[in-house]
Amino acid sequence: MINQTKKDIKMKQSIIMLCISALVAVTACNNSEPAAKATDTTTDSTGNTEKAVYQCPMDCEKGKTYDKPGKCPVCEMDLEKK
Repeated sequence: MINQTKKDIKMKQSIIMLCISALVAVTACNNSEPAAKATDTTTDSTGNTEKAVYQCPMDCEKGKTYDKPGKCPVCEMDLEKK
């Protein structure tokens, strides 16, 4: 009888930890701030103009970059200029 109680406690702890992990993941990926207006080109100190590159801060797509600002199609966070 005692072993069943320990199993119940461990199961409840596991469920609670899973729920907390899911809540943290959802909260981290839910960015409600509006996207900042950014330009598509950057100019360095020598006057050279480069095409701006944007990427998800969570790296959801393992290094995939975009040439325009927007939202990540996986986690919907705002893309950041790299």
